Amino acid sequence: MDKACDSIEIGYEKQAIGDLLKRNCTTGKQPKRGDHEEGHNPIERNDAGEPLHSQGSPIGGAMQDLGGELSAVAERFQQRKEQQEAFDAEIARRKLMDQIAQAEADVAANAAPDGAGPHDAMYGQVDPRNSQVVKPGLFDTLFDDALPKIPKSQRANFARQKEALRAAGSERMAARQIQHRKDYERAELSRVLQTNVNSIAKDDPDDIGTFETARQDGLDFIAKLDLDSQSRLKLVKDWFSTTARASVQTLIAKDPKRAAAMLAHEVSVSESRKDSAQDPRLRDLQPGELQELVRQAHAATASQLIDARTDIDIALQNASTAIASAGTYSGKMPGPEDFTAVYGTEEGRKRFQDFSRKIDVGRQAFGMRIMPTDAIHALLRDAESGQASSQEADQGNHDLLVEAARQNLRARTTDPGGYVRHVFSTVDAAWKDVSKAEGYQGAVVRSVSAQQQLGIEDIQPLPNSVAEDAVMSLIDKDSQREYAVNRNLLGGIPDLALRLSLVKQLIYASAVMMLKI
Repeated sequence: MDKACDSIEIGYEKQAIGDLLKRNCTTGKQPKRGDHEEGHNPIERNDAGEPLHSQGSPIGGAMQDLGGELSAVAERFQQRKEQQEAFDAEIARRKLMDQIAQAEADVAANAAPDGAGPHDAMYGQVDPRNSQVVKPGLFDTLFDDALPKIPKSQRANFARQKEALRAAGSERMAARQIQHRKDYERAELSRVLQTNVNSIAKDDPDDIGTFETARQDGLDFIAKLDLDSQSRLKLVKDWFSTTARASVQTLIAKDPKRAAAMLAHEVSVSESRKDSAQDPRLRDLQPGELQELVRQAHAATASQLIDARTDIDIALQNASTAIASAGTYSGKMPGPEDFTAVYGTEEGRKRFQDFSRKIDVGRQAFGMRIMPTDAIHALLRDAESGQASSQEADQGNHDLLVEAARQNLRARTTDPGGYVRHVFSTVDAAWKDVSKAEGYQGAVVRSVSAQQQLGIEDIQPLPNSVAEDAVMSLIDKDSQREYAVNRNLLGGIPDLALRLSLVKQLIYASAVMMLKI
């Protein structure tokens, strides 16, 4: 393409020369050598035989004009060529700068986490004493690759720009490396300080010694950073504020009511906080943080009260029954402080006493689980006979015993088969393996034997849940299931009296189910 453009330009110049000759030379038949016709003068020549032209002749003038025009054309041609080569050199320079910019980005992206190395990798090292390159970098490779592509007329000038480009790029890369280092130190600082804050949040908020140790560790780390005095003072102030806030928030989570009282007192003397703070941590809180912590403490207190009330309500409904049945309560057992927090001192005390009484009833009932029915009635008789002469302090124990006994007897009467299944693990295991007739027989016999052992008068061979399931299978349209129940449940009991008890229980269960009692 460049050669074609040069050919076009040369063609233009040749055309210009031709036009110039036409304008300055006359046309017609030139006289031959030796002609002496009238009106024609012989052409004067020099000793070499070359024609001589006088300045006044048309040919002489034309040649002079032609020489001037040719010089102008040659000058324009040279200018055009230099312009094109300068343009090509500029394009090459811009391509090189794009390559350098991309290389800088790549080197910075692949730098070590602490930011070390990208400057030397990109621009090498220069001896400051003699400005000689002692260690080449990627910049040297890129520049040396680009130099042969520069037109010869521009190459020397382009080569002279190398060190200026190096100096400018070196400054850019140094700034980039310094910023990378600052980012690295900032990230590491954040990580270390956050670790200490997390430690403070997990520690006992009343352990001031551990708090001070974690805080000092952060200060020691800050001291190792390369910071100006103003930035260091601000960082230390922020660190004190952050640790103080974290510790107070831990106290709020542990005891929001105490934290709220402490913060409320501090708010009341906020104007002289530095001299009057009950807790040294409060002196380090920044403006506005104290009020925010007060709001957090009140919110946590309200949330704690809601949780305490929820625990109390659930325990009132389930704790006594669960203890009477299994001996323990899996839910959260509210204490006197929960009742006091929710209902106040006096009302909370009364409600906690009632709750404790129900828990004691459950424990008493659990102790009677495997006690024969006659023994329970004997306890009740003894309690009744000694009631009149008992002290007021024993009245509560008597009431607990009576209520626990009645609760136990009620469970035995309501579902005798279910009661012994729950109390005796061997009976429960037998009911879990009734896939065959022998299984039903063994479960029924164990259930009846357990009820007899406890002295239950109205023996029900089946737990209520098993009886209801049997009734549903008997009225099921699936004949196979009905046949299996008849064969396994009824057919597996050879004792006629026991089979009669089974039939009576099934009839009663079906009547209860139909009446939805």
